[in-house]
Formats: sequence, C-alpha cells, structure tokens
Amino acid sequence: MPRGEIMKRLGFASALSVLALAVAAPAARAADIGAARIPIAAEVVATGFTWTAVYGGLHAGYGFANTSISVPGIFGFSGIGSNGWLVGARIGADYQFAQRWVAGVLAEGNIQGIDTVIGLGGPNLKLTGDRRWSIRGRLGYLLTPETMLYATGGFTQGRTTFSVTGLGSASFSANGWQVGGGIETRLAGNWFMFAEYIHTFSNSFGQFAPLSVRPTSGTARIGINYRHGFGGLHPTFAAPVRRNWSGFFAGVQGGYGFANTTLAVPGVFSFRGIGSQGVFGGVIGGYDHQFAGTNIVAGIEGDASLSDIRTRINLGGAAASFGSDWNVGLRARLGYVMAGSIMPYVAAGYGWTHVTSSGLGGAFNQPLSGFQLAAGVETMLSANVALRAEYVHQFNASRSLIPGLLTTRTDSGRARVGITYKFGGEDAAVVARY
Repeated sequence: MPRGEIMKRLGFASALSVLALAVAAPAARAADIGAARIPIAAEVVATGFTWTAVYGGLHAGYGFANTSISVPGIFGFSGIGSNGWLVGARIGADYQFAQRWVAGVLAEGNIQGIDTVIGLGGPNLKLTGDRRWSIRGRLGYLLTPETMLYATGGFTQGRTTFSVTGLGSASFSANGWQVGGGIETRLAGNWFMFAEYIHTFSNSFGQFAPLSVRPTSGTARIGINYRHGFGGLHPTFAAPVRRNWSGFFAGVQGGYGFANTTLAVPGVFSFRGIGSQGVFGGVIGGYDHQFAGTNIVAGIEGDASLSDIRTRINLGGAAASFGSDWNVGLRARLGYVMAGSIMPYVAAGYGWTHVTSSGLGGAFNQPLSGFQLAAGVETMLSANVALRAEYVHQFNASRSLIPGLLTTRTDSGRARVGITYKFGGEDAAVVARY
C-alpha cells in the first residue's frame, strides 16, 4: 500500500478515537453522578519527619490530691482532700529508634496551689502542695509520623507547706514516683502541643512517725514544646486520616477520678476538704458535625459510668466509706481538626453523680449534680476507630446537710481514655502516606 494512503488511514483512525472519547466522557460523568458515593481510600504524599530532638516547654493544668493519715492497726483515714492549679516548665530529649517508636527523658518543675483549707471564721489553716520537681523517662508510639501516644514514669520530690494566717508556716518534703501517659502532636514548624495525666505516689512524711501521712495526687496538664531536631528522616508509613468527621459515634471509656468535699457552717467554720479517689468506666456516644469547607467540628455527647471513687475510714476494726458509685454526663463539644487525623476540643454541659455511704451504723444515698467542663484530644486509629484522652471537671451545687447550719459541696475531676467507632460519613476515609 502506498505510504500516503497509510498516513491517511492513520489520521482517520485517530480522529475517530478522539471523537469517541469526546462522546463517551459526558456519558461516563453522568453515570458517575447517578451512582451511589461510598467512602474511598487514597494516598496523600507528605514529607518525612524525625522525633530525635531536644526540647523545652511550658505547661499548665489542674489537680487533686488525697492525703491518707493512719496509725497501723489503730486508725486510718484515706482522704484529706486538696485541689487546685499548677504551672510548670520542662526540658527533655527524645530519640526515634524505629519507624514508630520513640524513647526519651525529661525533667520538669512545677509551682502549685493544690491545697486543703480550714477556715475558722477569721484565720485560715492551709495545707498546700506548692512545689514539685520530677525526672521521668517516656516511651512513645507514633500514631502518625507527627502524633505520638506515650507512657511516662520516674522519680519525683514534692514540698508541702502548712501555714496559719498570722502565725507563719512550716514545710515538709517527700520523695515518690510518678506514672502517666499522654499524646503529643505537631502544630506547625518546631512547635508541638501535648496533653497528659500524671499520677503521683508520695512516700510518708518521716517527721510524724508512727503516724503515717502519705499524699497521692493526680494532675491533668496541657502544654507547648519547642523541639530542635537532629538526624535524618525516618522511612514513610501510612497513617489513618478522616476527611469528614460528621456522623454518630459510640464506644467505651474509663480512667481514674478524684473528688473533694467542702463542709461549712457559714461564717463560723469551713473545711475543704474530704477527699476521695478511685477508678471508673462506662460507655460514651454522640454525634459530630464538621462544617463544610472548614476544620471546625461541633457535636453533642453523653456518657454513663460506674465508679468506685470513695473515702474510707478504719477505726479499731470498724470500717466506713462514702463516695460515688455512678455518674452520667451530657455535653456539647467544639473541636478543630488538624491534618485530618487529630482534633483538640473543649466541651461543656451538665453531670449527675450518685453518692452513697456505708458502715459505722448508718448509710445514705444522695444525688449530686452540677456544671461540667472538659478538654481533650481525639485521634484516628483507623478510618472509623478513634482514640480520645480527656479531663472532665464537675462543679456540683451546694447542698444543705443540716438546714440552716451545715452545708456541703463537692468538686470532682476525672481523667480518662476512650475508644469510639465513628459510623458512616461520605468520603469518610483517606490514608495519608508520610
């Protein structure tokens, strides 16, 4: 066949191909529009990262403490209660020794106002945990290349000051150890945010033997670190991200809680307080809505827990206790999604707590209720499974124990973790590869 004829036929075939594509494309788009849309998985390419670094940071938070007092075999009281604020600073170093694992050490110092106050219609007696320093190790697991879940533990020393208005003060120190956990994530550049819970077990103050005086405390903190990295980037790995956080969710939650009860005869006497502590666990569920075109998520949630947060008294073999056995809360929350995988949030609402007592010849049941404030961090473990860590504080209303004479009011704080399953969500899942 002549060369010119071959070229004509090739040109004609090409024109037919282009025309066929032009006709087929609108039909394909129409078919796609008519088809049901389902969650998809994709890959988003991002730069690598290393956690090998030195860092410094600041933190602030709120804490409760219980100081047990006992003479072995004779008397025991599990809870002189304290609560209050803390601020502090830290320095540390981390080493990323595997793709998802980080080990490190840190030192921190805190100034605190976690106190017990006895008012005597004028002068006050105050017992304050006012200073604490700690050295802890920590081990972290990377949920994403820029978000780390970690456990921490180590040595601590705290100072407690006893003061009387107008008469002066005296201070005592005790060593102990700490355990805790938290989550840290990159905000931008070298700036990182972390949220954590630290539980402190102190030794008894030696000055009061044979009386044992032993504080235990729990503090929830949030802070900022500035990190200076070293070394090369680690290999990439896939991490779960959620495009759309809208939808219902349900799961389980549990943790450790403290409470502090104030007794008062108005204008005459007050005692803050009687402390209790213990574990709790239960269920949580709710609904979130992510506003279109934004990273803002608003929602509503409820939880119900069984608890054993109690104060215990032993006197010559006889025993009594009182505290909460269940709690229910209903809150609205507002969060901001960062990088699709993690959401810091705040929440506010109302809570109900049931208090019981037993022993020493009597028992009672009493409901308490009050305003709740909460803050936490939620991160995706998979396309539909999320991990949350949060602190919930409940301010219960004052109640009259003896009308016109004696009143009581209880504040409580609960640090907890939870696992939830997020249902549905169009374009629900995307896998980011770092």
